[in-house]
Amino acid sequence: MTTGDLRPRAAADPAEFVDLLRQLKDRSRLTFRQLEQRAVAAGDVLARSTAADVLRRSTLPRPEVLAAFVRACGAADEVDEWLRARDRLAAGAYASAEPPVEASFGARADDVLTVGPDETRSGLFTRPGPLALLVVATLLVGLGVWFWWPDDDGPRTSDRTAVGASPTGSASANGTASGTGQGSPASGRSRIHPARDPQLCISEGRDRSARYENEVAVQRPCVGATPPETYLVPVTDGMYFVRWEHPVKGIGCLTVRREEPGQNLIEPQHECRTDSWDQLFRFEPTGSAPNAYRLRPAGGDLCVGIRDDDTEVPAEAAAEPCTGQPDQVFLIDPVPEG
Repeated sequence: MTTGDLRPRAAADPAEFVDLLRQLKDRSRLTFRQLEQRAVAAGDVLARSTAADVLRRSTLPRPEVLAAFVRACGAADEVDEWLRARDRLAAGAYASAEPPVEASFGARADDVLTVGPDETRSGLFTRPGPLALLVVATLLVGLGVWFWWPDDDGPRTSDRTAVGASPTGSASANGTASGTGQGSPASGRSRIHPARDPQLCISEGRDRSARYENEVAVQRPCVGATPPETYLVPVTDGMYFVRWEHPVKGIGCLTVRREEPGQNLIEPQHECRTDSWDQLFRFEPTGSAPNAYRLRPAGGDLCVGIRDDDTEVPAEAAAEPCTGQPDQVFLIDPVPEG
């Protein structure tokens, strides 16, 4: 099969590009399960949930996902064409009608926090231009609040509750959580420490095995652990985003990675979505200290711990079966703004 009259290079924006991918799948007459099976046969990784998610969104898929999807649809000889079209859109070529500063971010007007020209080529944090970063930061500081807009299927919500916004399940200014249950941590700027090593903080690092090349959460000495800054952002029903803010790399919500390489590691992803269970975390009080919690990813029955119960620096944080051991207990300390 070939793409026929489907011309990915003609896509004017990511939404049109994804629509062409929908047409490609329709022409293949394959189910998502069959796409997954064909990907495995070709040596690719393409979970059917991932394939479905690609078509549900209006944002560009990661290059490796796109290549696997196109091959699975039977258009292996067209992969390079699809990748070139994707790269052109990711570089912001579709945004010529936007003001120069916004175009440099490569973001849709309703997707402010996807702030990089290509959030996949250089890691999950992106690197916006210094001038664009300065202008946008100045505007947002002047407003006194950062706004987060999820994709079209979610409500628009202000997520910086520390400056007065209070979404469902948020914490009030005095640190008492409303709608999240007694003992929930307050929202806002925080530090997350492994309880057995309080001098360490959860911060960004790399997979020591080098099997996964993007930034992941690791334990590091708190001195020098920022940036990124960590923020707890209440969402609903006692669940939170754990958001990282970096002055150069941008903003990302910690996300449990479900695929190899790096399966169950925790990485920052720019697109923060209320319907992404792998980005939502519950904080269960352990009772061992007023600020001691287990971090439970909403998308399963796992707990966040230090991989392999490792005490080394920088050992990776990972989602793993709950053991009740000290490596799965974390201290949450609020950090004053300013």
